[in-house]
Amino acid sequence: MSILPFCGTIYNPENFPNLSDIISPPYDVITAKERKFLLSRSRYNSARLILGEEKQGDYFEAEFYEGTKDLLKKWHAEGVLTNRAQPGLYFLHQFFTGPDGEQHIRKGFIALMPLAPYGADTVRAHEKTHKGPIKDRLRLTATTRTNFSQIFFTYQDTENTIIKLLDEAVSKAVLKLTGKNEDTGVENICYLIEDEEVITEVQDLMEDKPVFIADGHHRYETLSLYQGQRLNETGFSEIDANYIMGYFASAQDTGLKVYPTHRCLRGLPDFSYQILMDKLFEYFDVLQMEAEDVELGHDHRCMIMSNTDGEPVALQLKEKVFNDLRHRLKDPILAEMDTVILEEIILKDILKLTEEDIRQHKYLEYYRDMEEFWAALRGGAQVGWIMNYPDSNILFEIGGRGLRLPQKSTYFFPKLPTGLVFRELED
Repeated sequence: MSILPFCGTIYNPENFPNLSDIISPPYDVITAKERKFLLSRSRYNSARLILGEEKQGDYFEAEFYEGTKDLLKKWHAEGVLTNRAQPGLYFLHQFFTGPDGEQHIRKGFIALMPLAPYGADTVRAHEKTHKGPIKDRLRLTATTRTNFSQIFFTYQDTENTIIKLLDEAVSKAVLKLTGKNEDTGVENICYLIEDEEVITEVQDLMEDKPVFIADGHHRYETLSLYQGQRLNETGFSEIDANYIMGYFASAQDTGLKVYPTHRCLRGLPDFSYQILMDKLFEYFDVLQMEAEDVELGHDHRCMIMSNTDGEPVALQLKEKVFNDLRHRLKDPILAEMDTVILEEIILKDILKLTEEDIRQHKYLEYYRDMEEFWAALRGGAQVGWIMNYPDSNILFEIGGRGLRLPQKSTYFFPKLPTGLVFRELED
């Protein structure tokens, strides 16, 4: 894809040399309690711009949207926010400890990219979206004419050439932005690079590379709708809304980690763990195992299931069942994902959950932290499944084929911080 540098809106470095009290997680993972905590750290915290106090239906309170627009103007007038005069790329380093307990560094850059339809050669997607979140984000975008958060993209770069180039260009950075996410311990260091030669090299290397949406499907579709609105309103073909602000990480970067999200069942009427076990033997080879032997794996035809006593078993999909599943799905590659196996065979075939049940999370709970998963089983969940690490190569291929995976099939950690840089649209 073509990428472009841009003149970002940032918190004034003279007044905010450290952004730890200013940055926030993406809007869709902030609870009402967390929002209050973030605003208690600073009245300028970016959570104030992306999240209202209480949602009624699809929208926050009406004053939130116009209030955010007014707040942006006020913060500009007060010198809280400032616009960069020179277009640049924002090279972000994130130092973090993953759910696996290991320390990593993930690197990527923030730039603009033309909005494009989904396709194998353009933008590859893998998640299903829902109308509710899009309505809210579209109203915020249309009212404020601002992109507050980046779409998280990955791209293929077997030699990791772009990241190496940007590493060498750090000495040319005109600004260094830092901030720590206190809840996750993620340290963010962002270098603003405005060197035209470096930017041109990155543009040349990114040209014709398709990108994969790791996180932000709803925001991508929101901005596509906003683009359509603005094209109709202005009558022009070349407008700011033709471009989207994205964060781009190489799939070959050692710090790009994709983690699983585990599942528990709760509140399903007439559920019997023993009856479930009896039916599983038709589809899986069931192997007893010890709790201390439980660890996340990479074999997507095998998953771990546990009862409420914390007694795990390994479920290895039988060859015939695997082949049958490949033929009945829209595309055989979907059978390579354990989240698909769980949804199609266990949730739908055996437990008789409907598409709507699953979409509404009617009986399902999701846990990224293993301790929370085990606590849920001790605290009233009926059964739980431990999922495997998603394979980034399979994900990229699934996206290229225009396929969609079950909800929460991937967990790209850490989340991108909101508040490092905004993009204001000027049509």
